[in-house]
Amino acid sequence: MREHLPLPCTGLLFYPRSRERNILPQPSGRATMGEKGLNALAEVVERARAVLEREDEARERLLKLTREVTRLCRKAIFKMHEGDLNSAKGLLTSAAELVREILAFKAARPRLYHGGSVTSALAEYVEASVLLAYLEGGKAPSFEELGVEPEHYLLGVADFAGELRRLLVRSLSAGKPLEAERALKLMEEVYRALATIAVPEALVPGLRHKVDVLRALVESSARDILYYEVSSELEKLMREALAKRGVAESGAV
Repeated sequence: MREHLPLPCTGLLFYPRSRERNILPQPSGRATMGEKGLNALAEVVERARAVLEREDEARERLLKLTREVTRLCRKAIFKMHEGDLNSAKGLLTSAAELVREILAFKAARPRLYHGGSVTSALAEYVEASVLLAYLEGGKAPSFEELGVEPEHYLLGVADFAGELRRLLVRSLSAGKPLEAERALKLMEEVYRALATIAVPEALVPGLRHKVDVLRALVESSARDILYYEVSSELEKLMREALAKRGVAESGAV
């Protein structure tokens, strides 16, 4: 039979286990929270609830603003592609008024302001504003002029280059290769500028992906223009050959 050895003394004191589960023994000499303390705790909880309710109301207001800005800017971009720049300006003016309300959240509700919905809406606003400047032949507005953060501006400019792709394809379809080449040149400039930005993804979430997409768009756009030029040259040669053949046949007759 194995002999049980006495446990060495470690100097630690062990409280006896309570007979009821989940009830810890109260150290001697310490009083439990009284009724006054419980009332004070309830008041703090109530204040916390009120703060969070106000925060939630502000969040709902901000979401409504960002959705409306996004809707107006997308509609403005559609109008630009249709050639209706006056309507696009009016839509952007309305969006700018809402953007000013959104910007007020930066100081009042910074936690809400730096959320994803604000980033998406302001990037859309930048995209539409820069596209309008391009179509009017003006200078692209800066992020300071638009009142947005640098990260919002970079994301919006990357999306603007995607809109240039649409303009390029439309120009080729309309037989305007010079306009297509102008759009491609600006796409390449935007890509080179954005590709040099080496910041952590956490600072500008999504920018790296947009730059990768833009690189593919630039390459495909260059191929489209080359294909158009080759096709146009072949078509020209075929017309000339047919014309010469027609002249020769009429002379033979």
